This record gives sequence, structure tokens and C-alpha cells, in this order.
Amino acid sequence: MPTRPTVLWLLEPASARDTVRAIAELDLAGADAVVLPAESRGGPEPLLTAAAAARRAPRIGLIAEISPWSQPPFLTARALNTLDALTRGRAGWFVTAEDTGAVCADDSGRWNPAGTGPREREEALADYLAATAALWNSWEPHAIVADVPSGRYVDADCVHVPGYRGPYYATRGPLNAPRPPQGRPVRVADFAAAAEPSRGTGCAAPGTAASDTADVLLVADESEVAAAAATASHVLLRVGPERALDPPPTGADGYAFHGIGPGALFGRVLHEVLPAAAAARDGLLRDRLGLPAGDFDYVPCEAGTEVPL
Repeated sequence: MPTRPTVLWLLEPASARDTVRAIAELDLAGADAVVLPAESRGGPEPLLTAAAAARRAPRIGLIAEISPWSQPPFLTARALNTLDALTRGRAGWFVTAEDTGAVCADDSGRWNPAGTGPREREEALADYLAATAALWNSWEPHAIVADVPSGRYVDADCVHVPGYRGPYYATRGPLNAPRPPQGRPVRVADFAAAAEPSRGTGCAAPGTAASDTADVLLVADESEVAAAAATASHVLLRVGPERALDPPPTGADGYAFHGIGPGALFGRVLHEVLPAAAAARDGLLRDRLGLPAGDFDYVPCEAGTEVPL
């Protein structure tokens, strides 16, 4: 666990210019990462804005909120792969199963989320996460040879066709880009309290597909920290505007500030709270969060099979 608490900032929807400016200011203040909200929430496209901010904010982690219902697994995996390469290992994915109104079938056209219920969407989300994991494992870490004398750029034996086919999504692959610096982006999700019965058992479910496979979980209340820590390697307590100037003591690994738009409160938190709570860290986002490196290792798999998340 870092000696100082992790500071994550969930940005409010704003113009691309204001978003990039806020990210640069948070970078200078020592925040560890920001979450760029999905386009459907009124802001610009998060992946493009993250790429635009990468040079002005050279240290902060850039986490894009992407709904699985907005695009096929291949496009999500490819875009985040590119962002991780562009930022030299600072990319993350805020996984949300929220119904954004977008309707997108998978690569094979076998399934479409339109008109489906929450249980089926939850199962589909788990399948979507498995499909992206398979795509990120289509390149071995040392597949790039770049041997100029021989004219050999890639070791073809180290690039694999995953041919993933699950109950909802199918994607052939491989990705048309090498394995990124982190191996895959850091996955972030909100911790889902066990509020719904699990499938056919009548018992409380431990969480959602997103929370069960996330590296970082955000909790709304201190009482959820222990349960979230049993699932994820890193847990952050959400802090809204009412507690932003005096974050409560927590057993979590840090704080996730949210609901704070441009204005006086934003400036006060940056100048009065973050200097004492945050410290700018360099390197891969997964390392500055203290996440186990093994969770990002290459996982060989046979074509047509699911891979570990």
C-alpha cells in the first residue's frame, strides 16, 4: 500500500477544453488518476480527450469510462490498448454496465443488448470482459523483434488468434497492435453491494461482473471497504462535495473525489487537500497503485476458449 493515500478524481461532464485543463491541474496537484465520463453523459468522447490530455498531463493515470453496450469488444480492447501505449502505461478502464441508450451488437452479430433485462446484461458484461481479456492476450510480451538486418519485425509465433466465443460475444482477433506497457489497462468499477439474489439460488450475490473482476473498486461507504477488499487489490472511498475539504478517516487505500465541477470548491480541494493527501508518482499506473504485477501477465489460451479475467 502506498505511504500516502491514492487520489482518484471522477471528472464531471464538461467541454474537451475544460476537461483537458482540469486533468492538467490535477496532474500538477499530484492526483494519481482521473476518470473521464462517458460521452453519453454530456461530455466529449473520453478516449479522444484522454489522448489529447496525455502530453499536458504526463504523470496522471487516464481512465476512460466505456459501456460495453456502446461498441464491440474488439474496438474497446484496441482503443484502450492504443491509449496505454500512447501514455506509456497510464491507461485505465472504468467499467460500467449502465444503460447509456447505445445499442451495439457484438463482432459476430449474435447478440444485441436492446430489450434485454438486467440479469442477461450482467451475464453479457461478464462475457464482454472475458472477450477483451482474450484479445489483450493475443500478443506475447516479446512478440516485437524489430531486427533491422534480417528485416524481421514480429515473431509470428508470438501472435495468436484467440478466436474467443462465449455465450453472448464472439471475436476472432488478434488485436492489430502489440501488447501495451501494462499488459492490459487497469480496470476500475463501483463496488456493487449484495442487493440482488444470485441466479436461481435465492442468496445474495457477492457483486457484479465488473466488481468481481476489477483491480480497483470504489465504495460509497466505509462499511463496504472490507467486502470490497476481499475482491479487489485496491479500494477507494468515494468522497462527495460535502466532505471534500475534510475527507473522513478510512481503511481504504485512498479516496475517489466525485461530484465536484469547475469552481471554487475544485480549486480549494486542489490547493488545500491534495498537497497533504497526494504525491505525484511516475511509472505504470498499475505499479503506482500497488497492484500485483501477476494480474497483468500474459495468459496463454487455446483458440475458442475463455481466458481468466
